[in-house]
Amino acid sequence: MKKILTIFLIVLLLPGCLPVVLVGGVAAAGGAIIYDHRSPKGIVEDRDVTFQTQNRLSSDKELHAQAHISIATFNHIALLVGQAPDKELRNRAESIAKSNSNIKMLYNEVTIEQPISNSARANDSWITTKVKTTLLTSPNLNSASLKIITENGVVYLMGLTTHTQAQIATDKTRTVAGVQKIVKLFEYIN
Repeated sequence: MKKILTIFLIVLLLPGCLPVVLVGGVAAAGGAIIYDHRSPKGIVEDRDVTFQTQNRLSSDKELHAQAHISIATFNHIALLVGQAPDKELRNRAESIAKSNSNIKMLYNEVTIEQPISNSARANDSWITTKVKTTLLTSPNLNSASLKIITENGVVYLMGLTTHTQAQIATDKTRTVAGVQKIVKLFEYIN
């Protein structure tokens, strides 16, 4: 039980301000070893792409007022998720994301509908936490080389990984309560 609680806390704190020491794609954080197949430069570039693009999306007054759109980036591959009331706003969000020259591929998974409620977004965050915890506690899985995003019950799995690791992650994600669908956006290293 203590191990699960420790892992749960790492999952919650890792995306935030927990100090992480990174050396050659291997990081140590809170006693856990984290494997990431991206270079340190690539990790920083992905963070910057996400931050810059999300700021541009949020700065668009019409998008901000009528839509709910987020971006995630892993190895210069970007994923747009959320809801827009019409194709015009969906396409505008895509254009904003494509204007970032550090994005080599973009998946636009924004649905045409009214934005989901805050309680639905909170539920998505809870699903993401449960998936991360499940993957982190799975033997033979380097889950830190994966990015998990949940939007309206759909779990998007991104990462630079092997076919075997991707299959383990997908199978484990299927066991998590609340997951309605899984979309795999992996890049394979074998």
